[in-house]
Amino acid sequence: MMLSSMSNTWLRASVFSMGCAMATGLPAVSAVWAGDRSTGTGTVTGTVTGTGSESEQRELDPANLVREMSMALKMLNYEGRFVHVQGSNITAMHILHSSDSNGELEHLISLDGEAREVFRNNTLVTCIWPSTESVVVSKSKPRDLLPKLDRNLTTGNRYTFAFGKPDRVAGILTHVVNVIPMDKHRYGYRFWIDQTSKMLLRSLVLEGPDKIVEQVLFTEIEYLDSIPKKRFEVYSNVTQLSWLEPKRALATSSLADTLSDQIDRVGFVDLPMGYEEVSETYSPMPSNSTPVSHVMLTDGMASVSVYVEYLAKSEHNLSAIGLSSMGAMNAYGMSLDDALITAVGEVPAETVRAIAMAVKIR
Repeated sequence: MMLSSMSNTWLRASVFSMGCAMATGLPAVSAVWAGDRSTGTGTVTGTVTGTGSESEQRELDPANLVREMSMALKMLNYEGRFVHVQGSNITAMHILHSSDSNGELEHLISLDGEAREVFRNNTLVTCIWPSTESVVVSKSKPRDLLPKLDRNLTTGNRYTFAFGKPDRVAGILTHVVNVIPMDKHRYGYRFWIDQTSKMLLRSLVLEGPDKIVEQVLFTEIEYLDSIPKKRFEVYSNVTQLSWLEPKRALATSSLADTLSDQIDRVGFVDLPMGYEEVSETYSPMPSNSTPVSHVMLTDGMASVSVYVEYLAKSEHNLSAIGLSSMGAMNAYGMSLDDALITAVGEVPAETVRAIAMAVKIR
């Protein structure tokens, strides 16, 4: 069963907004964050030496380590390659990430298969497919391969945290943290965290105790003091400029204008435990003039998008109804008399179904 056109576009833009692959030959460098984490300013220095031990690890708090990992993902300047494994699909990517007082910049390049690039400037994302001369511009950030965690994650009753045996990733010593779900409505996770920089170097998404649904693995990473802004420019490739510039301008001009970010049209009854609404917008979709409500829910680790398209039942896309899956990503569509509801997120299938069923239109 196919996802709705809205969910399909989102997934297409995000399938490669994630990982990176392997390149041997360059030594992996570890780092120490030395700056103001509140602004993202600072430098990264240092090299890992020696070996980690379980006795040293026992002195740490795994939940606090996950908090530090979340901060490192946002604040560090780094360049590397990683692989993203999703079922039988393996994608290799290069990532460049920068953070300063103005926010985050990111550039991802696919290293195999169809040529693809993603540029992110805070919340504005540009996805480019050079071979087909296609461009997608979005205000809302595509799904992250590297998790962005809510600061309240480690204080709730949704997950427990426990250390695994110390390990190495890309030649760098890591702590291993198991994030264990308290119920069936969320996946489990295993994080390999750089012992010095606290950067996430490998992650598993787990269904049950040991079924791997998805994983990301850095094979090379370098931490940088600073990165020239030019490396994040969309038009750095002059040969693409003739077709890219007008298509990007057209895609940008067609971005949906939010009619209201305070609108309260969508409510929920009996959401799965721990999931809370964090935002709701009411906007026209680029493909039609019918406004659509978009509600974001999170449990601190996982996020679920709920789209409510206000259409008569006769206009509903029947292929969007029911369950669709792609790796750890699940979507559930439900048809009402006056709306089509789609819940999409990297959560178990039962969770997107339960969230869609919980929607109450005011």
